[in-house]
Amino acid sequence: MNTKQVLLVALVLCVFSAGIVSADDTKDEKIACSVCGYLITKTEASVGEHDGKTYYFCEPGCKAFFLKNPEIVASGKTVDPVCGMLVDREKAIQTVHKNWTIDFCSEMCREKYLSEPEKYELNYDVVAQEVKPVREMKHKTEFEGRPYHFISEKNKKEFVRNPDAYVYAECPIGGEVFLRKDAAGSMTYKGKTYYFGCKGCEAKFKSDPGKYAAAARSTKHEGCIHKTEKTSCPHANKQKECPHAKKKSGCPHSKEGKSSEETEKKNCEGKGKTCPL
Repeated sequence: MNTKQVLLVALVLCVFSAGIVSADDTKDEKIACSVCGYLITKTEASVGEHDGKTYYFCEPGCKAFFLKNPEIVASGKTVDPVCGMLVDREKAIQTVHKNWTIDFCSEMCREKYLSEPEKYELNYDVVAQEVKPVREMKHKTEFEGRPYHFISEKNKKEFVRNPDAYVYAECPIGGEVFLRKDAAGSMTYKGKTYYFGCKGCEAKFKSDPGKYAAAARSTKHEGCIHKTEKTSCPHANKQKECPHAKKKSGCPHSKEGKSSEETEKKNCEGKGKTCPL
C-alpha cells in the first residue's frame, strides 16, 4: 500500500495536526487524536513519540496505526473528505463535527460537508476490513461506549460474538499494542481491564497495580520486564529478548477503501489540481 492509499485509510481515522502538542501543555486540555481526530483530554489519551514530538491517541487501535506508519502521521498531510485532495494540515480549513476534527482544502468543501455530512462520512468495518460510506453501513453496535459500523448483519454478529478479535489493547508495562485476543493475560483493577504483552508484565503489574495503572498512559513505559530481568524470562535460554518485546500490531485499518463520491472530486474548488486518489 503506497502513501496515498494509506492516507485514504487514515481519512477514516482522519490524521489531524491538532493531535500533536508539546508535553508541557495543560493536562486537561482537549486535544485531537493524532490519527482519527477524535477530541479527548490528555488524561484520557494514550501517547507515543516520533522524532522528538509527542502524539496523542484516543484508543490503542489508533496507536497501532501510528506505530506502523509514523511517517504518515508526521507527514503533515491529510485528505479532504469531499474532493479527495491531499491537504497540508497547517494550511487546511478545519471544522469539528460530532467531536471529530476534519480538514478541508477550501471553504466550499467544508460547506458541502456540513450541508450533507452523511454523504461524505466514511467508516471502517473491522470484520470485513473495508472502508465504506457510513450511509452504506446499515448495521451498527456499540462496544465500551464506541460505535462500530458494519456492511452486513453477519459481520456485526461476528464482532459482537468475539470483540477481542478486533479491538486493540496496550500493555501498561511495555507499551506495545496488540489485539486483545493475543494478550498474554489481563486483570481488572478499579473497574478497568488491563491487558499484557507477556506473563512477566502481568506479574509486575499485579505486584503494584495502583502504581502501574497510574502510569499506564505515560510515554515512559518501563518496557517488557523480560528486557531487564533476564533470569525471570522463560525464553532466556532460547533467545536474547522476550518475543513480545518488539511486537507491534499492524493497523486495523490496513485494507484499502475508496469513497464512492468520485463526481465531487471534479467539482472541487481546487480545480486543476490532480486528485491523488
